[in-house]
Amino acid sequence: MAKKKTVKKAAPTLWLSERVRVMRKRLRPTGASGLLVTNPCDIRYLTGFVGDDSWALIPMRGAKVYILSDFRFEEQIQKEAPHAVVIMRSKSLAEELAALTRRLKLDKITVQPGCVTVLLRKVLAKHLGARRILAIDDGMFAQRAVKDVGEVKAIRRAISIQQQAFRETCEFIKPGLSEYEVAAYLEYRMRALGADGVSFPSIIAAGANASLPHAVPGKTKIKAGGSVLIDWGAKWGGDCSDLTRVVAVGKMKPKIREIYKIVLDAQMAAIDTIGPGKRQSDIDAVARRVIEKAGYGDRFGHSLGHGIGLDIHELPVLASKAAGVLEAGQVVTVEPGIYLPGVGGVRIEDDVLVTPKGHKVLSNLPKSLESAII
Repeated sequence: MAKKKTVKKAAPTLWLSERVRVMRKRLRPTGASGLLVTNPCDIRYLTGFVGDDSWALIPMRGAKVYILSDFRFEEQIQKEAPHAVVIMRSKSLAEELAALTRRLKLDKITVQPGCVTVLLRKVLAKHLGARRILAIDDGMFAQRAVKDVGEVKAIRRAISIQQQAFRETCEFIKPGLSEYEVAAYLEYRMRALGADGVSFPSIIAAGANASLPHAVPGKTKIKAGGSVLIDWGAKWGGDCSDLTRVVAVGKMKPKIREIYKIVLDAQMAAIDTIGPGKRQSDIDAVARRVIEKAGYGDRFGHSLGHGIGLDIHELPVLASKAAGVLEAGQVVTVEPGIYLPGVGGVRIEDDVLVTPKGHKVLSNLPKSLESAII
């Protein structure tokens, strides 16, 4: 019989209780008797536990949530999720899960289809029985798209850290430094200022490298009169931020100056359109029309933006083929760009909260053409 350890329980915070309540209400009509959560971000979202190599099981009835883990995380779970019933496994996760579901008399377990590999599905079928497993859209991506008050505060804090790190990095930048060195300094400053870590590996693209939307920092050196595209983000409390700015050292070349103005106009026009009930594709179209009218439509090849949260790319998506509408509580990036091979590129990005009556730009770094000269 699996070794079981139950940690002393405490009441979950109100926001955790509400997240689990919403999830249960959504999934009860499916006929599932429990949800197996294997995505680490969803485990954190629903229980507060930040570790890995663990699963959560949430029955559709009752108030309990269960975390299946091992000795490495015992103390951590007591601190982060003291309200959970914890199973410290002595066998595989699948074996412990099977024993727990039998004990709780849960006959239909839904898994997270987008987070379960073919191999894991086979393992679960072996220990639980294939007929007991349901592959139903659990709706967690859509639920997480609408942020609660705590999440918005965390995103604001992440933005504050990354903005201060950017200001300090602009003072650090000088001709002769490589993209590597700038990336290292920027990420060091975010950590030193209190970030959990980076939202994603920072993009530092000097000169012509900025024509690559997801350029990887390398040995290219910054030149006087050259421009640098900086796309970076900080994590705080698990939530991500994501901004992009372009700066020029001493002066900005005429072609970069030209497309900078166009991109800024496109971004501001799109932000002005954001509000609850607005079609996601329409927001994308607003920015795209500005760039197309200027003759650079074929040089803006990615979507306008995306949601941010525990993952750097979440719902909703601001794209030409997006089918949904914006909801109050969502936080999206707005990041149009123009990319010219052999010349460089410009992308300007801010994080925007959809409010009940419109929107609020959460980031406040200056982005005028004059402010881009350092």
